[in-house]
Amino acid sequence: MLRKDALETHMQTVYRLGQITYLPHYRNDSVFVGPGYPRHTQAQYSVMDLLAAGAEKDTRALWHRGSGGTVNAQNL
Repeated sequence: MLRKDALETHMQTVYRLGQITYLPHYRNDSVFVGPGYPRHTQAQYSVMDLLAAGAEKDTRALWHRGSGGTVNAQNL
């Protein structure tokens, strides 16, 4: 059975670069990932990486993301 809080969404910052939307990683909301993560690509981006590439800030309703969690190959 799913917990009610597991179903709640919150408005969170995402970044759009062209037609691609980069979402905050579920363990650490300062690490952004794109489509296919982690199965097809393990690329991770910071806000500065995305802004330097010309991405635009946006918001989306997403499930809760952690803040400050470690993101590495062992816990993708």
